[in-house]
Amino acid sequence: MVPVSQLYKEAQRQLQPLYSKEEARALSQALLQHFGKLSRTQLFAFPGTELSPDTARQIQTAIAGLLAHKPLQYLTGETTFCGFPMEVSEAVLIPRPETEELAEWAAGSIGKEAVVIDLCTGSGCIAIALKKRLPSTEVYACDCSPEALEVAQRNAVKNDAEIHFFRCDVLSDVNFDKKADCIISNPPYVRESEKAAMPKNVLLYEPPQALFVADSDPLVFYRAIARFARQHLRDNGALFVEINEALGNETKALFAAAGFTSIELRRDMNGKDRMIKGVL
Repeated sequence: MVPVSQLYKEAQRQLQPLYSKEEARALSQALLQHFGKLSRTQLFAFPGTELSPDTARQIQTAIAGLLAHKPLQYLTGETTFCGFPMEVSEAVLIPRPETEELAEWAAGSIGKEAVVIDLCTGSGCIAIALKKRLPSTEVYACDCSPEALEVAQRNAVKNDAEIHFFRCDVLSDVNFDKKADCIISNPPYVRESEKAAMPKNVLLYEPPQALFVADSDPLVFYRAIARFARQHLRDNGALFVEINEALGNETKALFAAAGFTSIELRRDMNGKDRMIKGVL
């Protein structure tokens, strides 16, 4: 058996060459709480608590993963989104705070009994958050990745959220006959040329097909989403999308050309152009 205090100190020592002192401390706490099944109070109030050798080995394996730049969320297999627990794996993106802002914007803008379609759903986090915020909504969600849909379906069960999932590629013709009051999407939008500025934990582990688009056609998904929305939004229906901060005006112009009105470009908590709403 290994004392918690010893594991905590050793984890911080191993992590500090790569992470700051504060980051190493926070990561060490997270590993001990997750793998040791300890609350924060137990971690600090009872440092003499002993964990099994198997648990100590799990923590050591996770430390090795962190030193190889693997995201904590993939090591623990979990995160939260809008306060709801979500399973994550390398088949899906790790949900970001700015995507929470998109979901909250939509939740505050649509009717309680709306029909919602979430395109490029990934982990299902947006669809699930909207269903939990607005239980009377009828929510559909799709992705082109069967592995992502499996994760999303497990997340729906975990959160007791009834979501109608289906597989589709928004870049192709979508065989879908529902009309919606709201369509929402966080599609791939990072240009290939922007890879150089991205951290290793993203480049090495998060699914590239959910992130990147060619520099020659960075708005390819937004054209497809606009086309889908024109076919599937009811009159006065709203479209919400997350966008590349560098392409806000270009994305607005695309939606205007597609017939959307009352187009609003909104900044995220960091002051970056990050999301757009349009009405059809």
